[in-house]
Amino acid sequence: MMKQIDALIHWFAATLATSLGFLGIMLTLLLGFLIGIISRFGESWSLLFNMYLSVVAIVIAATILVAQKRDTNAIQAKLNHLILSGDSHNQLVGIEKSTIEEIEDIRDQQHADRDT
Repeated sequence: MMKQIDALIHWFAATLATSLGFLGIMLTLLLGFLIGIISRFGESWSLLFNMYLSVVAIVIAATILVAQKRDTNAIQAKLNHLILSGDSHNQLVGIEKSTIEEIEDIRDQQHADRDT
């Protein structure tokens, strides 16, 4: 079940990132405005359209966050593989789980090593 949900989220994010996804969003906005014109922008239209926009914004934001987390994890796995296969320090593997201060300390140490 989770793989199906993950596949759906990945497909949705990939579709939103295309021209077709952009056109789909623009068409739903246009349709909403046309319905507003027909209903003379009444209070019920305003409430429904506002709720629609809020739900769509939340869904799109959540989809983007999930897709970014997936991409970041994939990139991190690739970087870990490169570090382990090269002459780099193995202490860098898993650095993404460190605190910001620990990462800054490692970065400062790398700059100090490079300057000497």
